[in-house]
Amino acid sequence: MLATPRACIDGLRRHLEDLRTDSYEGAVGPEREARYRAAFDLLSIAATGVLSDINELLLRGTGDILVQPPGPDGHGGLIGSWMLSWPALREARNRMTGKALPPVTISAVWPAGFVHPHLVVGGTVNPRAESLVAWPMQVASAEEAAQQESLLWALATAEVHDRIYQSSWRVVSGRD
Repeated sequence: MLATPRACIDGLRRHLEDLRTDSYEGAVGPEREARYRAAFDLLSIAATGVLSDINELLLRGTGDILVQPPGPDGHGGLIGSWMLSWPALREARNRMTGKALPPVTISAVWPAGFVHPHLVVGGTVNPRAESLVAWPMQVASAEEAAQQESLLWALATAEVHDRIYQSSWRVVSGRD
């Protein structure tokens, strides 16, 4: 089930209500973390499904999917991630820095000081950044998690494209 425009707007309205009430999907205080962990678990089905499809359709099944459950982000917040890696990616280097490339990663981040978590490409978020490219993680049911599939596809394919940009087209082709 894909998100409708109405479901997207509903998510934004719930996001605004969270900000207004200093809550997360109706939970306050320490209950917010339990709600975040539950939302992460609900989203895991859709997120791993998207990564599995990319693995089969683009990488001919050569990839590995890893789920990193929510845990400390090293800055007082929480982060959980869904990742896809494959042999050519693990061998590739960033063409500008020479560094190893990270796995394709979609993360559910909850930086310290934020009212609730967000979905982002890659990993951590700078909570003091001038701008934040992230999507409110307004998920309270399996149906709402399934509605996030199109967003998860956009995040995952943006990450794959970024790995191509960072290295070359060969990172996904398996051919020279």
